[in-house]
Amino acid sequence: MNRNIDRAAARKRRRNIGVILRLVLCPPLGLYLMWTRTRWPRLVKIGASALVAFVIVLILTPMTDPPARQTGGVRVVGDHLQVEMLGPEAPADRESIDVYTPRRTAIIVETSPTPQPVIVYCNTGGQYYHNKDCQWVKSTTPSVTLTQAIRAGYNPCPECGAPDPAS
Repeated sequence: MNRNIDRAAARKRRRNIGVILRLVLCPPLGLYLMWTRTRWPRLVKIGASALVAFVIVLILTPMTDPPARQTGGVRVVGDHLQVEMLGPEAPADRESIDVYTPRRTAIIVETSPTPQPVIVYCNTGGQYYHNKDCQWVKSTTPSVTLTQAIRAGYNPCPECGAPDPAS
């Protein structure tokens, strides 16, 4: 019977050591195992959780500090108020730094007239497009642009001299 008690105590000790190692090496998993798998007193669990939270805060706090500003070697020239300038160090052999200021130039844009679309007439079910004066054009013949007629697969009428797509 003592042997069973010794085995149970050894198992409990190994489990506790495993939880403590996980608390140190992987705190989230260690906290989870501590709260679900051990029979430690509640006050000990709360203290261990607070300690882990404190260590995490200590580790993350330096990462949130803003970088320190450095004053550069830029000198303000003029009769204006003195201002502290931040930036890179100016070359030691230069007294003043030239600043580029672009000249203002007018932009002149000439508009070109918009070309008017060429209108042709296509009969439904036909294979040709026509001029307005063609004998095959009726008052009910639909009018379309030359580009639309070509995309629809119509060819120029050989009789009326409809406009060629190349022109």
